[in-house]
This record gives sequence, C-alpha cells and structure tokens, in this order.
Amino acid sequence: MNKTDSQEIIDVHCHCFAGPGQTDLVSSGLARLRQAGVRHMAVMGLVNTGLGVQDIGKLIPEGFDNLGDPLFYEADDLLKFNRESAGMLFPMVDTRCLDGDVPGLLQHYVKLGFRGIKGLYLADDGNDLNVASIPETFGISLQQYQQREWQIFAFAEANDLPVVYHMDASRYCDVMQAILDDFPRLRINFPHFGIGRKAFRKVLDRNDNVYTDIAFMAPHIRNNPESYRDFIGYYPDRVCFGSDALLYQPEIVLEYIELVKSLKMPDELEARVLAGNPRRFLGLGQGV
Repeated sequence: MNKTDSQEIIDVHCHCFAGPGQTDLVSSGLARLRQAGVRHMAVMGLVNTGLGVQDIGKLIPEGFDNLGDPLFYEADDLLKFNRESAGMLFPMVDTRCLDGDVPGLLQHYVKLGFRGIKGLYLADDGNDLNVASIPETFGISLQQYQQREWQIFAFAEANDLPVVYHMDASRYCDVMQAILDDFPRLRINFPHFGIGRKAFRKVLDRNDNVYTDIAFMAPHIRNNPESYRDFIGYYPDRVCFGSDALLYQPEIVLEYIELVKSLKMPDELEARVLAGNPRRFLGLGQGV
C-alpha cells in the first residue's frame, strides 16, 4: 500500500450535475476514489424550482457538462446517490436559486438530509464566473438580494452548518468582512484561495472561522508551486482539499490528490490539507 492509499482524504468542493442515468458511472467512480483513500466528498446540489432553461443557464458557468436534470433540480438525485454510497457523500444545498421563504426552504432541505450550504456572491455582472447576477435574474434589488444572503448565513450559523461561498476578495473584500462581522461563529469556506490571495490574506488574518480550498486552482499552483506551498504553510489550519469535480469525474479528484502530493509539503501539513482541515470545516467527528 502506498502513501496515497493509506491516507484519509476529504474533498470539500464537488458538484452534482448527474442523474439516474449516471448511477453506474457514479458508483464505479466512487469505488475508485475509496481505493485512493477518499472517505467523504462534499457535493453541492442545485435546487432550482422556478427558473426556466434559459434563466438557469445564465447562472451556470461555462465548461460544466450537466448530465442530470436540465433544469438543475438535483436534490432528490443527490440524496439518492448519497444513500447508495453508504454516506460517503456530504450533501450541500446550492442556494443560488432559492426564492421565497429562505429559512423555511433551508429547514426543509436539512430535514431531507442536506448537511451544509453552498452559495455564490452574484451581486452584479462583474463576478469572476461570468454569469448573470441574481438581482437581474430574479428581478430584485441589490438590497433584497443581500437580505436573502444574510438570511442564509443566519440559518447556517444558528444550525452549525458549514458554508462554501464563492466570493472574490479582491472585488468584494468589504462585503466579505461584513459577513464575518455579522456572523462570527459561521464556519465558511471561501474557495479557490478567495480568488485574490493578496486581498484574502487580510480576511484570513482577521477571522479564525474562515477556510479556503484548492479547487480549480491546478494551473495556478503548477505555475507557481513555491508560492502556494508557502501560502498553505503560513495558514496551515485553513486550507482544505477540494477539486471542483462533478460527481461523475473521479479522475479530477485523483488529479488534485496528485497535485497536493507534488507540493512535497511536510507530512503533517499534507495530512491537514487532505483531511484534518476538511474535517474541522465540515464538522465531521473522528472516524465519521
């Protein structure tokens, strides 16, 4: 058994984009990942109940091949995949399409079996994902949108749920800090190294409850491994393993495992990134 096989690995950042037609594909992929040491995968499931094909398409970044529900209602399929995986998955509800009684809707999904929340800050068309803004898509004001997001954060904090929240610190650092000021007990992961590491450092330095992950960062890390290794070493308890893989793409998770190995970090730091920090962020007890 090599070192990779013997290590525990927890991926905090995956997406569903799969349905019943991919049952065998997902099952075989998860089996490959178990053999590689992956114990849990936090998978984000969209819960679109009101937007049509054209509008929901505006909220999905390019380059992600959806093999599931064309309208992106993924809750039932994701929970079914989790049951079939014997609890390997950690379902997180993607809130970008929530509309109406936000606390009531979140309570509903928690009762169904969701264990965390995924969000994106889409206040305007200038976001780094090049997708439409929520105010534009839903016909609401910026203030109404921010009130909705604050309801999501309040629910997560009150119910001790982890939040993965895509937000660019280089553009929205003040808003990011406002969230953390209002919800100091919130466990929140701003993925992709907070998009802009220079601005994000200020957030990490001021807030102990903030995490980040390496998802979708492979090209940047390969181009400057020393810089990213130093960053991880400076924040050893904050950086989590994540891949941004879709549920039917085990090869991407495996690629990111190898990416972490390529950084040749001290064993203890590598173990924190691969499992220790993800466990703390997701709120998983030892051996769960």
